[in-house]
Amino acid sequence: MNRALEYLHASRASEIASLQRLLRTGQQITAVSELIHALQRERGASNIWLCSDGRLFGDELEARAAAVADRQRAVIAALPPAEAQPGYSRFCMLIAAALQALEALPLLRQQVRDRALEQVRAMDAFSHIIRTLLNLVFEAADTASEPDISRALIALFSFMQGKELAGQERATGSAGFAAGTFSAAQRQRLQGLIDAQEQSFATFSQFADADSLARWQQMADAGSQIERLRRIACTGAPYAEEGVLQWFTLLSERLDKMKQIEDGLCAALMAGCARAIAAAQQAEARAPAPDADASFSLYVAGASWLEGHDATLDSSGIAPQLGRSVLSLIREQAQRLQAQSNELATMRATLNERKVIDQAKHWLMQQHGLSEQDAWQRLRKSAMNQNKRMLDIAQAILAVAATLQA
Repeated sequence: MNRALEYLHASRASEIASLQRLLRTGQQITAVSELIHALQRERGASNIWLCSDGRLFGDELEARAAAVADRQRAVIAALPPAEAQPGYSRFCMLIAAALQALEALPLLRQQVRDRALEQVRAMDAFSHIIRTLLNLVFEAADTASEPDISRALIALFSFMQGKELAGQERATGSAGFAAGTFSAAQRQRLQGLIDAQEQSFATFSQFADADSLARWQQMADAGSQIERLRRIACTGAPYAEEGVLQWFTLLSERLDKMKQIEDGLCAALMAGCARAIAAAQQAEARAPAPDADASFSLYVAGASWLEGHDATLDSSGIAPQLGRSVLSLIREQAQRLQAQSNELATMRATLNERKVIDQAKHWLMQQHGLSEQDAWQRLRKSAMNQNKRMLDIAQAILAVAATLQA
């Protein structure tokens, strides 16, 4: 039985170590969240600078760049050491990709300052950097081994993705309002961004904690002014000359409110990690030590097979199969781990669906030269026309891709 206790303690210790690693990952993701928000603000200022032909927001470019640099240092300080760790291969690869993308910022800023880059290309460059950082959050959600924490990470990633799509909507709308007209491609892109936001926030709503969900429900509607400007952008209706600043201000205020909810999601993630670690440590403290006396007494009430006998059993008594308290501890641990595994399997299915859709989207982008939003729109339209789920359409596309590759 001492050997069983040794492995029970090893199970507890492994669980605590995994949770502590998740806690550190949560700290890294919180730092990434701050960096992404700073990048979104710099992208917004750069976008207005370019759309206005250098007339607006020139004085903000340097301040926004300094804020990003500050947050970037915080992210680098929070990263895990660059050394081999079990199960960290993909996470380290994604960190490398994000750091490489961030190295492109100085040149991008100079091109923006010199107005040597078109607004669309500048926006895409910023969006690419942000996407590499969002990949870190997705990977954390995909590899978390504790259901409550995995749920919190999925909610956080989905909300951050929705917020990023809202930032891209701000940039696309600003370009159209500044130019005085919206092209057909811009109108289609705006509609695609709005639809994709709804899906991201629907996933967030499925996994979010009660407080964060309640705060989101209070601001989920974009508001009458934003909806009016959206209709103008998507229908080509006339608007006042100051439309670009009004649009940018309203969307920026909405993004800042989203950041407050995002902060709450980060706090909920960290609190969940702390609770899980405390619970695992308490369970470990209750377990007997491997070299402790494992004998005990047990009172069994209402047991018919005990008639005529003392109802107090000990480890060498009438029911030796109940003779060790460690058996109940092992059973409790096994049942809890099985429940975690079942719940995680459900959440993994949600993430796997997202992966399949993303793979199909990227195949469409490569094969047909589509933007990310155009590929998303094509998937969505096909699903609606065929009355099927987007997952079914994505799987069919990947099957075709595999056939063509073969």
